Formats: sequence, structure tokens, C-alpha cells
Amino acid sequence: MKPILKDQAEFPTVENLAKHLSKENLSLYQQLLTELHENSYMEDWNYYKDGHNWLSKILFKKKNLGWISIWETGVKVNVFFSERVWPQLVANELFAKIEANEASIQKNGKLNTVLIPIQDQASLQTAVELVNFKKKLK
Repeated sequence: MKPILKDQAEFPTVENLAKHLSKENLSLYQQLLTELHENSYMEDWNYYKDGHNWLSKILFKKKNLGWISIWETGVKVNVFFSERVWPQLVANELFAKIEANEASIQKNGKLNTVLIPIQDQASLQTAVELVNFKKKLK
């Protein structure tokens, strides 16, 4: 599995994503954007030369709450948590949903990341809840 938005000249519009994603995954991506917009979040696509890939920040005002990436297998949402707030997430009932949705959890010293593959409505809702959880953190 690897990211597929490698062409810097091809901005990730819905039309361009339709070339890379299955109809089901494209629909889940569109639903994800709808959910994010309903929470007053914006996506901000940028091409990152270090990874040679397009990624989208999930922003609330200027606060980065997470990332959207497009893979051969579909859409993924990645949210980072500092070591300081990680125990709050682990103690929250949301953590069981994260584990149930086959999320990848990586602990790298001071920064922990949760990567949720958006495969169905349940994983989509879990990803949105995770972004909402991060927004509420102080």
C-alpha cells in the first residue's frame, strides 16, 4: 500500500480523485468532506516535495487537526497527539472504536499518531469523532 497522488501538476479535485479511487471510496471521501464541512473544518491540499505526495490538512481556523491522504486502498485520516494528551484519548470510549476500525497506532516518543482507513460508515464516523476529539483538547 502506498500513497497514489504523486503528480504535482494534478491537484486532488473530486474529478481527479475519481481516476484513482473506486466509486465506493470516492463516495466515502465525499461523505468525509461533507462531515468535516458540517463541523466548520476545511481541507487544505498541498503537494509535499519531501514525500512526493499530495496531503490535505484538516483545519479549524488555523489549527491543524489532522491529515487526509489517498492510498491505493482508499482514503485515510491521520491525527497526531502529543504525549501529554495521549492518556486522555486512551481513557476515552472513542479509543475502543479506533481499535475496532483497524486503525494503525504508532507511538514515536513525544508524538503519537492514529491512522484510520476509511472503509465504511463506521470508520468514517470514528475518524470524524477523532478529529472532533482533537479539536476539544486544550
